[in-house]
Amino acid sequence: MKFSKHIEDVIADFRGLPHTVSASSRREPTSLDSIMVVLQEKYKLEKPSPERILVENWEQVFGKLAGRCNPVRIKDDTTLIISVNNQTLRSELQFMKRSFLKKINALEHCSKITDIVIRS
Repeated sequence: MKFSKHIEDVIADFRGLPHTVSASSRREPTSLDSIMVVLQEKYKLEKPSPERILVENWEQVFGKLAGRCNPVRIKDDTTLIISVNNQTLRSELQFMKRSFLKKINALEHCSKITDIVIRS
């Protein structure tokens, strides 16, 4: 049975044996600053994204309906998926889909969004 290094060390302490030594246990810990730099580069946290722009401008785009619908995700960079909790609101949003798309496309970094899917 394979255990984590921490569990193996606990068992070794219990049995009076020396701790296991591996390359990772001798390595100095990585600073949090350097990890944050790697994560920012990998996930492009500093660059504006359509998701962030939409969340910041949600009320501007959906107006009085903004509090009754929520963004779920952007699928394939082109489809905004929205969640609503009643069928009447879903129908209302469906009728206004074109005007919402125009407002969304006018936002910076959101010009690729070409469709809105409304889910209950």
